[in-house]
Amino acid sequence: MNRRIWVLVVAASLGFGLFTTYEHVFARGLAYFAEGADQYRNYVAMMDGTAGNPVQYRVLAAWLEWLLVHGFAALGVPNHFTVAFIALRVLEDSAVFVLAYAYWRKLGLSLPHAFLGMSLLAWGMSYGHHNTDLRFDTYLDVAFYLAAALCLLYGRELWLLPLVGLAALNRETSGLIPFLLLAHAWANDRLTRREVALAAGALAIWAAVFVGLRLAYPPQRLIVPDGASGLGWPLFVFNATRYLTPLQLFAVLGIVPFLALAGWRHWPPVLRAFALALVPVWLVVHAFAAVVAEARLFLVPQALVFVPGALFLAQASGGAASRSRPE
Repeated sequence: MNRRIWVLVVAASLGFGLFTTYEHVFARGLAYFAEGADQYRNYVAMMDGTAGNPVQYRVLAAWLEWLLVHGFAALGVPNHFTVAFIALRVLEDSAVFVLAYAYWRKLGLSLPHAFLGMSLLAWGMSYGHHNTDLRFDTYLDVAFYLAAALCLLYGRELWLLPLVGLAALNRETSGLIPFLLLAHAWANDRLTRREVALAAGALAIWAAVFVGLRLAYPPQRLIVPDGASGLGWPLFVFNATRYLTPLQLFAVLGIVPFLALAGWRHWPPVLRAFALALVPVWLVVHAFAAVVAEARLFLVPQALVFVPGALFLAQASGGAASRSRPE
């Protein structure tokens, strides 16, 4: 039975991955991903080391693009750039759904609620295409956070060390992963010197990669969003005064965060700890250093905290309804 369920999980994940990728391709138009077009130019800029700060330092996804592009070219696949770009997003998104399912089940959600969570996450991912290309690093970031949480839930804390190194090659926002280790230890009443040392080691690896990437490439132009005069307070005002900000947040997150907060008392302790370690910092940093209307940036807290939090409320409410049903 377990094997059959996992076959269903993988099939559902692939289906969701195809759908979410299709939505992004449809939103941009297939020509956007052809050789010489926008996605191609972004890829070439990454390979040339001229993509700008901070995009240039998110190299892992670009290396994966390179492998697929050259692999499909060697196989003689027509339009190999387009095929490689789309194939990578399908693989990434499918991996996110498999990891999310495994994480939610390990937290204690029932099988039906975990499948429902995949649908909720797919909804948000399919609407995360505002002002972006396929943005491979964003979805890899979600996968790395889910993989890190799974390592902790299964007691494989040492695995976080190489995982953080890879995640740091992908995106600087992975810097909060070491704090999940501390949160997990705190939730389980075993915040010892070992856990603190492991978290410090993971943070040191992240910092070494962060600094190393900036030394490996020539100085990059800082990318400031259109309409904002700079990062920090100007960008916060820019985010707070745009009608697109709440619109895009609602498109990607819906009311899931509010349902999650309403179900706080039904959450397992480790989920509360993850939320406290991740969500406040994530929200504040992105409010002052990113375009909030690009709401795909909030898929990490959505997958790691909000979706399971809302589903624990649904699971508890379903149990209460069953107990109150007359015989």
